[in-house]
Amino acid sequence: MKSEGQAWALGQLADIVKAAVGSLEVIEIVEPTDEGGAVSVSLSVDCAGYQRKLGGVPLKARERLLLKIPSNFPLDLPRLNFSHTRYRECTHVQWGSYICLYQAPDTEWQPEDGLFGFLQRVDDWLRAAAANELDPAGMPLHPPVSYPFSGLKVVPTQNTPVPDPPFWAGYAKITRENDNRIELGQWIPHSGPVPDGRLAAVVLLPVGMPHEYPDTVSGLLKELTARDVPIEIIRLMIQLGVLRSESGKPLIFVLGAAMRGIAGGERLQHLACWRIDAKRVDEMREAIRASTDENPIDVADFYVWAEKAKIEWCTVLEDRPEIVTRRDAESASAWWAGRHVVILGCGAIGSAVAMLLARSGVGTLQLYDKGSVKPGLLVRQLFDRYQIGANKADATAENVRFANPAVKALQSSADVVRILEIPERRADVLAADVIINATASTVVATALERQFRAWPKAHPPIISMALGHKADQALMTMAVQTIPGITLDLDRRSKIALSNLAKGKHVLDEFWPISPDRTRLFQPEPGCSSPTFRGSAADVMALTAQMTNIASRWLANPSLDVSRAQSFDLTGERTGDLREFEFDWPSDIILRDGLNGYQIRVSQAALSGMRSWMRRSERVNGRRVETGGILFGHTDEFLKIIWVDEISGPPPDSIQSAAEFVCGTAGVAEMNAEKIKRTRKSVAFVGMWHTHPGGMPLPSETDYGAMAKLLTGDQFQAKRFLMMIIGADSSLPIISGTVFERAYYQ
Repeated sequence: MKSEGQAWALGQLADIVKAAVGSLEVIEIVEPTDEGGAVSVSLSVDCAGYQRKLGGVPLKARERLLLKIPSNFPLDLPRLNFSHTRYRECTHVQWGSYICLYQAPDTEWQPEDGLFGFLQRVDDWLRAAAANELDPAGMPLHPPVSYPFSGLKVVPTQNTPVPDPPFWAGYAKITRENDNRIELGQWIPHSGPVPDGRLAAVVLLPVGMPHEYPDTVSGLLKELTARDVPIEIIRLMIQLGVLRSESGKPLIFVLGAAMRGIAGGERLQHLACWRIDAKRVDEMREAIRASTDENPIDVADFYVWAEKAKIEWCTVLEDRPEIVTRRDAESASAWWAGRHVVILGCGAIGSAVAMLLARSGVGTLQLYDKGSVKPGLLVRQLFDRYQIGANKADATAENVRFANPAVKALQSSADVVRILEIPERRADVLAADVIINATASTVVATALERQFRAWPKAHPPIISMALGHKADQALMTMAVQTIPGITLDLDRRSKIALSNLAKGKHVLDEFWPISPDRTRLFQPEPGCSSPTFRGSAADVMALTAQMTNIASRWLANPSLDVSRAQSFDLTGERTGDLREFEFDWPSDIILRDGLNGYQIRVSQAALSGMRSWMRRSERVNGRRVETGGILFGHTDEFLKIIWVDEISGPPPDSIQSAAEFVCGTAGVAEMNAEKIKRTRKSVAFVGMWHTHPGGMPLPSETDYGAMAKLLTGDQFQAKRFLMMIIGADSSLPIISGTVFERAYYQ
């Protein structure tokens, strides 16, 4: 009873046979008698025309092949066998006669090609087999096979020793196990000290084994003896492994053979693992304990058992670095492999980043968070319900170890701000290759800015990540030690940069809102919970993954002379307009105020503007005439930092001469109002600049007098005033900054 697919296949086969003109013949077709059965086809194939090379499969002039077409063809793949077992030693022939045509059937087999595509593959295989090209140079070798009988999986995690002839014997330490799998760690030679704990017995061969491994103990011992491995060695290895196994636990015997690698290249160990069931292990242990020199019943027991026992081969899931090429090896995330990373904050972003980095093979994760896991967080943070009540750093470290036990996960529930104040603890943080600030805390941002305010500064790259209030936008910055400023500084730069872009308003509205509906905070538990954002686990993971990938690229290709920021957008409001932005900034000019201890950060744009006005004055008024203008920026009284972001030239009512520059006030109030509105209060009036052409940038008696008059009068109400002076000329300016405090004059 043929299925529709089988009927289609037989129709194709008839067309192929007709076109082959004798090179392919159908000897017999046996249709299934029951529904769901396979169609059996006996074929005769002309192989005389295939080129023969030394080492190739010695095909006869015509070969008889047995084709099985399944009922669910073409969704199920046909099966092809030789009608004999002459080629059972060929690496691509299994079970004595089965022809292994596809390495990855799920991707290589195309159902729409039907039997045409399948028989084309058969022709390619026979041609390559005759020419000894089934394993071409530079391609992976077809591994030997040991047909799994046990459901247990064995996972080797460390590269094997290189065995010297005739063999290497020893043990593999069992590092982790459950009902599904056993993981193998360190390889221990039999001649060395035997460590505590569970062990697997191991024999590694510098030569190969048959392509199909024996399925009986006696057959395996015969093959090993032929390769100069004494049976007594195997017995002793197994018995020591038995003694190191707990009651009720199986024993694993690992057999390695030099049959893995790339054709034409170095041969590595192919590992096969044999499981001796727990009942038999317990019987062996009893025999060993009952044995005496006069009555070595354990020896007799071993040989009686070996004569009759079947081998339970296990599936081996390779995790050895020499065998497995990481699937992320060419991705941006490969940068994290082996790195030491500090994560400040293990909430929505931090817990997600930690898991991403663990899977990227990070070496050490240093985790900090003083908060605890609460029930409401589980909808979007990577914690399990049983972790409710646990400290977030502890829970994240536990999850990291589950994901990748090789990661050294360190955790602390200490307050980040306090840690930064303690030299020893701060040194622990600064020892990292990179610091990720995932706290979204303005207090932490201020603490970081304060800690690294000094110039020059020394710290690893500091990456800060934040999510918008609906988790559909994100903002990330990276501070480097060659550029002043950390999170607080770079957030401010980002805000100003976005305020100067017509298309940046949606990001400004998200992270620096001014509308009443956005300034109200979301409290999931009104009255007793910290304000937070709304968003799902999918939103958090999507944005966090994007930020982590971009951070990887920044770190892999660092521009040490710029700091960076990027916004991310998942709102879906794609209209063709740019909705994500990336910025970078060169270093500011850093001035030290000797009067009140302020650090003055002058942007390159502001400096360029002042030099442009100086050149204009030199052209129009001559090189001896002073010029100047207004400074706009921001003052942080706690951090004692003044930013100068924008400047103006001399107001129209200013007085300029070789003796002095008297800055006017016409239009200054309007300029100040425009900047405050545009930058949402990030840029405002901070002081004045002027030049001392050909001289040093030191305040003159006139300058001091002007400051005293300004700060004791009623017209200027601010608490402080920044005076910047530029000496020499526009081509090689010398700059100073002095902060005058009103309190000094009161």
